[in-house]
Amino acid sequence: MPVVQANGLDIHYRIDGDGAQTLLLINGVGDDLAGWAFQRDDFAAAGLRVVTFDNRGVGQSGHPAGPYSSQQMARDTKALADALALPPFHLAGVSMGGVIAQEYAAAYPGDLRSVVLASTYAAPDPLTYAAFEAWALIAATAGMPVMMRQQAPWVFSSDFYATQPGRLAEFLAEMERTTQPASSFAAQIAALLTHDCAARLAAITTPALVLASADDIIIKPALSRSLLHGLPRAQWALLPGGHAAFLEDPPRWNQTVLAFLRQHSNSQHSNPR
Repeated sequence: MPVVQANGLDIHYRIDGDGAQTLLLINGVGDDLAGWAFQRDDFAAAGLRVVTFDNRGVGQSGHPAGPYSSQQMARDTKALADALALPPFHLAGVSMGGVIAQEYAAAYPGDLRSVVLASTYAAPDPLTYAAFEAWALIAATAGMPVMMRQQAPWVFSSDFYATQPGRLAEFLAEMERTTQPASSFAAQIAALLTHDCAARLAAITTPALVLASADDIIIKPALSRSLLHGLPRAQWALLPGGHAAFLEDPPRWNQTVLAFLRQHSNSQHSNPR
């Protein structure tokens, strides 16, 4: 798969589909572009051109020294979009990808038709902050395979544990094979810990979908609702599942996103600046 040099960084990306409209997807912490395996085919089949990429610090993109910030990673995303000469596009991010997407929408509204902010927040509350801080500590002291295994109860729901043990075991085995160094994981965690867009949400006028999961215990629906209430043009969707609902039930998650994108297929935000 190709790599572009953008924002001083090698960015590894993939394009699926050849639709008239583009959807750019931003991963959560620790995930490379393979994390969208259950989304890209559905979105491409729906007529979208789907762009996925490895954030800085993961996969085949560059791993510069951290800490990283959500604003810095939004600049990476902008540089990739410019390098690919993307037309006005839809943007979607999960968890850390959602904080990056907020910063993108705040800084570059003229690029976007719509934005999906899934399992994310405008600023972490104390519990979420402590949990993500602990993840970085575990990665540094016990190593990434241990970190990825202990992460699972935080990101998958009780129902998923009870009803789909085989799929859970497959996910755990894949997670433990991560090649991401602990230092790069911690650098990405810093973007989650330091993100605070709360005071700037009112300026994000791109049509937005805030998508939360009922059994998310690390970014609880109430925290996502605070994000919703700060955005002037936002819709709300609450799905079953845990923080990784997009992996637990991809068809439901994908159809929820696609329904929103169809509402805004003719949108293009004008940049007031």
